Amino acid sequence: MQIACFASRCDPTCQLTVAISVMHTLTRSTLLQSTLAMAATPAMEPRPVRWGIVGLGDVTAVKSGPPFWKCRGAELVAAMRRTPGAAAEWAKTTVPGGRCVGYDSLDAFLAHPGLDAVYIATPPGGHCDTALRVAAAGKHCYVEKPVGRSAKETAAMVAAFEATGTTLFTAYISRAYERTAAVKALLTEGVLGERCTQVTYMLKGTGGARGMAGAALPWRLQAAQAGGGLVMDVGCHVVDRLDYWLGPLQNVEGRAANRKSPSQKVEDYVTFTATLGGSSWAAVPSEGAMVSCTWDFGSREPPLDLLVLSGPRGSIRMAAMSASAPVEVLDAEGLVVRTLSFEAPEHTAQPLIQTMCDELRGLGQDRCPSRGDNALRASRVLDAALSSYYGGRDDDYWNHAERWEWRWTTIY
Repeated sequence: MQIACFASRCDPTCQLTVAISVMHTLTRSTLLQSTLAMAATPAMEPRPVRWGIVGLGDVTAVKSGPPFWKCRGAELVAAMRRTPGAAAEWAKTTVPGGRCVGYDSLDAFLAHPGLDAVYIATPPGGHCDTALRVAAAGKHCYVEKPVGRSAKETAAMVAAFEATGTTLFTAYISRAYERTAAVKALLTEGVLGERCTQVTYMLKGTGGARGMAGAALPWRLQAAQAGGGLVMDVGCHVVDRLDYWLGPLQNVEGRAANRKSPSQKVEDYVTFTATLGGSSWAAVPSEGAMVSCTWDFGSREPPLDLLVLSGPRGSIRMAAMSASAPVEVLDAEGLVVRTLSFEAPEHTAQPLIQTMCDELRGLGQDRCPSRGDNALRASRVLDAALSSYYGGRDDDYWNHAERWEWRWTTIY
């Protein structure tokens, strides 16, 4: 009954479903892995992964929906949205082949015949409860970033999938970009020198966040849905990418404020300092390097998105919030000596989703590079940066507006 404990952290209504399912889950997940990873022969490949999507918002329109029927070895067989009839209409008009079934109920969706894996594409406020039910049903799962509204929620999800023997993939899609791999190669070949010594990042503007137009307050600016302000949706990518290239961020000290956005309660300014910890995956030795990151979402200055990785021999300079913007290599005097160009995929999540399908089908040696462990590290960094603004991050802080509403100050 261990998993019932995980469920209680997010929603007590999940506990009964999880407790009933836990006795059967390990057997189901083991059979599922065996079926999907059936050894390929010249005449037959492993069957496709049968995916379902929960949540059909803007993220699924171009970025991450089409890959579930365009990736090799992927088939979208089910979709779920609570609005009656919406998922059925979406499946009929959007998904080719006529084999995708739309559901209004999560229970009915999870019972779809042959469903292997679930993509959770709702706002983060619904991630934990949904993910725990997916784990209890013995399905693999792919969860949109930042995964949980806090490290506590992210940890509950990680533990649930570990307990049931299923896999938790996470949507830090830049880990599979060609551009990200190219920067890692530059670091490995030593363009910074023998180590990275400093990382600086500054963003002014919204960083390309979707769904910000319109009169209604978008969910990305509602703490109960997003876990905070835009740093949860935009900044988490930068935090994770530094982790991927250089190792974990440690000794995080941050502050947040609402400086120029009186119409919203969440923070619009976040800054933190950290040091890079030692790791087995860093592309270049980086332990002890200083990190400084700032997001000014309420800035009235021209937009800026600038990440600089520095070392004794030179530096790498780039926009962080892009799949295709050029990457510049500078020498020790600050002169540009090389510029790398890239093309963005039509569907930016497709390279990562392809790695998930390949792994679940037992093809190749590489695992999907974005999982629960890296998402949990990113969540902990965000918690450290935002904790003082929200008066803590271990409870349902998003319901305690009186604790942090006073932190609004207008600075022009």
